[in-house]
Amino acid sequence: MLFKNSFSILSNRFSLVYKTLFYVLVVTLIIVALGAAMMLPTLNTLVDSIKDLELFPKLGDYIRSILSGEVESSDFESIENLFVQIGQVFSENSSRLILAGVLLIILYIIGMFLISMCYYSVSDVVDSYMNSGSNFPFMSNYVHNFKTSAKFALLYTVINIPLHIVFALIIVGVALLFSMVNYLLTIFLVALLCFCIYAINKSIFSLWIPAMAANNMSCVQALKYNFKALKERFTATFGTYFIYGIIMAMLTVTSLIVTFGVGTIVLLAASLVFVRILNMVSYYHINGLKYYKADNVVIDNTRKFSPAVYTADEAEVAEHYHIPHAENADKPETDSAEKAGEVGGENENNDKLADGAEDGGKAKPDGGE
Repeated sequence: MLFKNSFSILSNRFSLVYKTLFYVLVVTLIIVALGAAMMLPTLNTLVDSIKDLELFPKLGDYIRSILSGEVESSDFESIENLFVQIGQVFSENSSRLILAGVLLIILYIIGMFLISMCYYSVSDVVDSYMNSGSNFPFMSNYVHNFKTSAKFALLYTVINIPLHIVFALIIVGVALLFSMVNYLLTIFLVALLCFCIYAINKSIFSLWIPAMAANNMSCVQALKYNFKALKERFTATFGTYFIYGIIMAMLTVTSLIVTFGVGTIVLLAASLVFVRILNMVSYYHINGLKYYKADNVVIDNTRKFSPAVYTADEAEVAEHYHIPHAENADKPETDSAEKAGEVGGENENNDKLADGAEDGGKAKPDGGE
């Protein structure tokens, strides 16, 4: 249901994909311009040194001799000497390589910050549609919420830098460890590990922005709520993003082959928006909120997911932001009369929502601000 409803919202707000694509392209141009300005002097020196070795012509001759079956031991020795010379070039320019590596890390951090700047605005536009069926423009939302987006992007980047370093070290470690055993096994394990890391990274922050957009929580309060609410739902959320990661990998490879990379750009922008939608839909389901998945089509949640359980202090925060919750895990069940009243109230609200939709008006789901 999460995928189905998220895809329905994506199809109804697909114009958001093009606006996000434009934003991502602008950010990419900025990063490329910065990279060219900072790294071209270093790269030009290395490229000129390698050109003098005639690397590619010699490699081409060696490959052709292998394919024709005319390879000799002298050919292998010449290629071995060639790579020794390349190693000498890199050792002579080690300081430049270290500088290039540092610049790449800086560019990666800047890119992560700028891309994540759009996450809140995309989510807020999606929340407005889900909450009241409204179609707010992306750029005006981005400008209006620039300060909030910057705060989120800064904290998100600071948290993700060490996470990405740890993830990269794990992947490299597994690759080096199993490459001594079997290359095919190494490729399989590294691919599986990449999907797991992707799912973990998407899962652990999945309710962060939705709590900010739907309930106007501060960045830190929403992050605390995110971790609290995911305690009992991490496995299900992980499974959702693990499957999504595999699907996206297959679609990306297919689009690269079929469209020569052109469709891949649109696909990646659509994925960015879809993940934000999937997070918002999960948040609405977890908190038992009604939402629009299409114009005049309202999803009435059956509270498949129970509200989060809070301590007394955390319950005060949840009450302030109107988040469904239980004060503690041992809270006694309400009596039948209270349950009947709650059911009657929900039915009355549902009737009003249905009447509003039939009259052509935009019915506002319960819990919307």
